[in-house]
Amino acid sequence: MNPGLQGKISERQQVVAIILAIGAILFILWYFLLLPMNRQRQQMEQDIDGMASELAQKNYLTGEDALQRKLDKEICHYQNLQKEWQETVTRLGTQIPGDDTTSSVANIDFKVTLFTVRQRLLQKSRTLGISLPNDLGVDETIVSNEDAFQRMLQLRVVEKLVDLALDLKIKTVRGIRPLPPVAHRMGINQGEYFREYPLELNLYGTQDNLYELLDVVMEPGHVFVLSRLRVEPAGRGRPDLLNIRAVMSALVFLKNPEDLASTPIKPKNKPPRRAMGH
Repeated sequence: MNPGLQGKISERQQVVAIILAIGAILFILWYFLLLPMNRQRQQMEQDIDGMASELAQKNYLTGEDALQRKLDKEICHYQNLQKEWQETVTRLGTQIPGDDTTSSVANIDFKVTLFTVRQRLLQKSRTLGISLPNDLGVDETIVSNEDAFQRMLQLRVVEKLVDLALDLKIKTVRGIRPLPPVAHRMGINQGEYFREYPLELNLYGTQDNLYELLDVVMEPGHVFVLSRLRVEPAGRGRPDLLNIRAVMSALVFLKNPEDLASTPIKPKNKPPRRAMGH
C-alpha cells in the first residue's frame, strides 16, 4: 500500500475519533450537568411565580400609597352603601307612631290603641261611603303568653293598609286577615333586625281601583309589597266590580341601621410575623 495514502486514512480516522469524542463529551455535559440545571431553573421559576401570586393576593407587593388609595376608596364605597341602606330603611320601613315603639307594651295599651284605630277608620269609611269590617280583622283578645308588642305592630300595619284602601276609594273592604309575621335576621348571633308583616285583603273594587292599587305599590316610596294577587269577576248583580284578593307585606325595622353600621368588624387573629434575618 502507498504510504502517503495510508497516512491520509490514518489522519481521517483521527479526526473522526476526535469529533466523536468531543460529541460524547458534550452529550455527557448536557445530560449530567445542563439538563438538571435547566430543570432546577424551571422549578425555581414556578416557585417564584407561586410566591409572587401569593404575595400579590395579600397586597405585599403593593406600595403604601397604593394601599392607602385603595383603603380610601373602600371607605368611601362603604359610606355610600351605609347611606343608601339608611335611606332604604326610612323609605320602606313602616313607621310606628305613638309610645308603642318599644317592646314594653302592656295589654291595656294595645286594647286602647285598637279601640282608637277602629273608631277613626270606621268614621273615615262612613264619611267616604265605603263598607269596612268592624273588627278590622284584629282580635282584641290577648292571651297571657302572647306578645302585645307584636300585636301592636301588626295593628299599625293593618291601619296603614286600610288607610290606603280608603284613600283609593275601594268600594268594599270585605275582609282583612293578618298572616303570621316573618322574622329576618342579619346573622346568627345578631338577633332579629326587621319583621315582615303580611296581610291578606279581600276587596270589591272597579278596574280603576285595581290599576290605582298597582300604581301605588309600584311607587318607590311606598311601604307595601304585593306578593300575591288574584282577580276575578264579583259575580251576578255586580258587573262593574272585581273581586280582588291580595297579600301585601310591610316591613317593620326593629333596629336602627346606624347601630349595625357602627358595629366594629373584628379582624381575624393572625399569627405573629417572624423576624426576617439577613
